[in-house]
Amino acid sequence: MYQTHQVLPNDISYIPRMEHTIFGLIKKRGEIAGQHKVAMKAADNLKADLDAIDRALVLCGYQDDPKAIAPRGKYKQLFGRNELKLKIINALRVAPADDEAIAAQIMAAKGWNIHADVLKRVRDALQRAQKDGHVVQDFGPDGCLWRLAQ
Repeated sequence: MYQTHQVLPNDISYIPRMEHTIFGLIKKRGEIAGQHKVAMKAADNLKADLDAIDRALVLCGYQDDPKAIAPRGKYKQLFGRNELKLKIINALRVAPADDEAIAAQIMAAKGWNIHADVLKRVRDALQRAQKDGHVVQDFGPDGCLWRLAQ
């Protein structure tokens, strides 16, 4: 007669080569559980801070629901002081260019691949430079090109 299956004990530590793995996983789980506990405490502290600011807004006469205020992320500084402005001016010294070409030149020089964010910042900087009188828009046969003001 043959045996159809063998019942294995619940304790798998009988496999000698798995003991190190099991102990490693237990240690890692404890570390992650500790990190989770710290993160939850930090989240609770942030929630308490939000509640305090909401109460202060109401006390100061704020009429709308404070929870309707959209969360904001941190501003990521990509350029140093006047760096973007100088890069745009240097690019326009070579030849008139559109905002996408200027952004592409800047990204290539920096070795970046974050087109949308850099393009938005280039467009904003061009608008400020136009307002200050440093650059002008040139609507020619090639489309809208930016060039240095004379």
